[in-house]
Order: sequence, then structure tokens, then C-alpha cells
Amino acid sequence: MQVNIPISEKEKEVFDAIVSEGGQLFFVGGIVRDTLLKRESKDIDVEVFHLSYDKLCEILSRFGHVETFGASFAVVHLDLLQNCEFALPRQEKSRGSGHQDFDIIIDSELPLEKAARRRDFTINAMMVDYKTKQLFDFFHGYDDLMDKRLEVIDEKSFQEDPLRLYRGASFISRFHLEASERTKTICKNMKEKVKYLSEERIYEEYVKILMGDFPSLGMTFLKDVGVLPSYLEALIHTHQRPDYHPEGNVWNHTMLVLDHAAEVKGETSWPLAFMWSALLHDIGKPLVTTEDGRAIGHHEAGVEVFKDVKIIKNKKLRAYVKMMILVHMELMKIFYDHSRPIVYKRLLKKIDGIFPLNDLVWFSRCDKAGTGRCAIQDMELINERLEEYVSSYGDHAQEALVSGKDLLALPIEDHRQYGDILRQAYEWQLQGMKKESILRRLLHEFR
Repeated sequence: MQVNIPISEKEKEVFDAIVSEGGQLFFVGGIVRDTLLKRESKDIDVEVFHLSYDKLCEILSRFGHVETFGASFAVVHLDLLQNCEFALPRQEKSRGSGHQDFDIIIDSELPLEKAARRRDFTINAMMVDYKTKQLFDFFHGYDDLMDKRLEVIDEKSFQEDPLRLYRGASFISRFHLEASERTKTICKNMKEKVKYLSEERIYEEYVKILMGDFPSLGMTFLKDVGVLPSYLEALIHTHQRPDYHPEGNVWNHTMLVLDHAAEVKGETSWPLAFMWSALLHDIGKPLVTTEDGRAIGHHEAGVEVFKDVKIIKNKKLRAYVKMMILVHMELMKIFYDHSRPIVYKRLLKKIDGIFPLNDLVWFSRCDKAGTGRCAIQDMELINERLEEYVSSYGDHAQEALVSGKDLLALPIEDHRQYGDILRQAYEWQLQGMKKESILRRLLHEFR
């Protein structure tokens, strides 16, 4: 079978130079998989046989600056081709429990099958000869790809790198795959090794899971092999009122919300933050759910649980997710109750500078769709009331009439009160008071 990997003229020039010097160049990994799936692939990984590390660096240096990682890493980058990674055939031997605890042995004459065997899954072990376009598929990766099956190649080498377990989940999410029972068993036997991984590396794989087209599949795989963090594991054991949530427990609801969110994330201001919010929005329910399935105050409890979600480091991302956990029900409550305008205006102020109203609207739709039943009436209500409130009161928080500069002109000696004073001033503004009236009342209340 021949596979035509699309490349640019610059890439062809560099690849031809390698071949002319006696190297044999193969496309490997994701570029082969994505080409077979007719998906666009940004990165090109190539493996070069029959050349030494020094010779490969010398050839590439003719075209620009070569970034090397030391001969022991067997990987080279060229600044001319930012999307390409050049590697030499190698074998890896574990010398510890961590993701990077490996000794690397370069062997430019390594048989193709041995070179491919070090890879994680069959769908990533296919190789395409640059010159002949011939596909080399020693482990039936093409069949697995077409059958949407995730299959480990070598059990022993796979278990040496616990990060591969999370990579498997991300592939399942991105390509709508199903892990074989063998793959699940192998991953279950690795779960004790996960503790040696850094939160940063696990976070990277979670991002790929959440940004895939089918995030619930990747998350369900993590559940099945037993590596969910406690705050997600608890969702599985938390029931809900069947009249409100016929889909069952909180985990089922969250997975439905997650997949609906994946479909619309492109409509939001920050797709990744939106997806993290979908995953974590109900993490407070296990703390407050009663025997009859009521979960009053779960949004506030969720904010407390979120403090223990250490995997998210970015402060702005944390602020977004925390706020979405806190307010994810407020918009629907306003619409259902036909609340007074001030309640809506307070919500706009609360989310101001963190995410736009549009994000909360989309989240409310996903949360409703995640009840496992037809929610056409709910969606119609959202659209009808949204138009009503936005046309009357806007979709942004009102600009504050009173500023810190205004307070400096008042005889208020304790400047530590300014924050509280400005918040009170804004509340009076929402109640309809004019600036002059607010300043007079501030002078009376805080002198």
C-alpha cells in the first residue's frame, strides 16, 4: 500500500538532501495516522536510517540553524522547518518509574520492525518510506485505525512509561476510538505508576482529551482503568433526582454536558476554559447531595472542592472555571423565575472581566442538554428570555458611576474602606440611583 504524505517544497529539498547522502527517511507516527484519516496534521515526524547523528546534523546545518538535544536523545530540529522533528532509530530501556527515566540507545541500522516496536499504540507505529511511499505496518495499525480500535503494541515497553495511559485517553477522545480489553487490562496494571508523573504532564494530556471531539470517551477510559482523581471519582457514586436528571448519576450528567460542550466550544471566548468548566461544574454535588437527590448549594461547595484541583496552574484559567462553577445555574434561575432586572445586572457584574455573558449562555444550554432528555422547551425559554433581558439591560456590566478618584474628594479618612465603599456605590447604582445621590449617601454612611 502506498501513502502520499503532503509536504512543502522546502521540506522536499531537505529530505532529498538526506537521501542523497545515503539516508533512508521514513514518515512516522501522527503524520501517517492523520494522513490515512484524511485529517490535517501540523507536525511531521521523520526517522532517518543509515546515517550517524553527526552526519544528520551536518546535512541539516546546510539549511539553517540546527537545534540538538545531545546525541543521547537522537532528536534534531531545524529552524527552517519548525514543524518537523528528525529522529534516529533508537531503543529505550527503563531505569526508573518516571516518564523520563530512560536510557536511549541509537542504532541507525536497527531493523524497521524493531524501530517501530518502541512506539505505544499500533495506530502510531506505521511508517511510510519517503522515496517509495510504501506503508510499513508491522502491527496491523491500519486495520485498528479503520476499526477505531486502540491497541497496545508491546506490553512490557508500554508499561515502562505511565504517561502513555493518558495518551491513550487523548487518542480515544480525538479519534473516537475504543480501547481493546487487552489495552484496558494493561493500563489498569499501570495505575500505581501514575503517581510518578508530574501534574504538568498529566495536565497536557487532559487538555488533549478535553479539546477532542469526543471527550467523554477519553474520560470514561480513565474511569475504566481506575485513574480518576478523587473529585471526579466521587461523581460516579452521587445519585440525582430522576425527575430532574433521568440520565442517572452526576458522572453520567457530566459526560453528557462535556460532549455537548465539545460541539459548541468554538462559539465561546476561551474553548479550553469552557471545557474544563464542563468537566468540573458539578464537583460540589458529592458534598451536599441528600438521600432524595437534592443538591442545594452544590455550586458553592464546588468552589471549595475546586481549591483541591491542583492540576490547573494558570491563574486566569482557574478564575474562569471557579466563576463558572459558582454561577453555572444563575442564568437559568433568572430566566425561570423571571427575576427582577437588578438580579440580572448583578450577574453581569459578577462575571465581568472573567468571561462574557455569551459563554454562560452556551454553558446553560449544555447543562440543560446534559439531562439526557429532550430539552426543547428549556432551549426556547433560554432564547426567548435572553433576547428579552439583553434588549432591555444589555449583555455587559454597567460602567461604575463612582470611582476611587471620586472618593478622594470625600472626607473619608480610612482608605482601607474604599473597596467596600465602591461595591456599595455600585449596588446603589444598580438600584437606579444617580451619581450625585450616591455620593451624598456615601458621605452620610461612611463619614
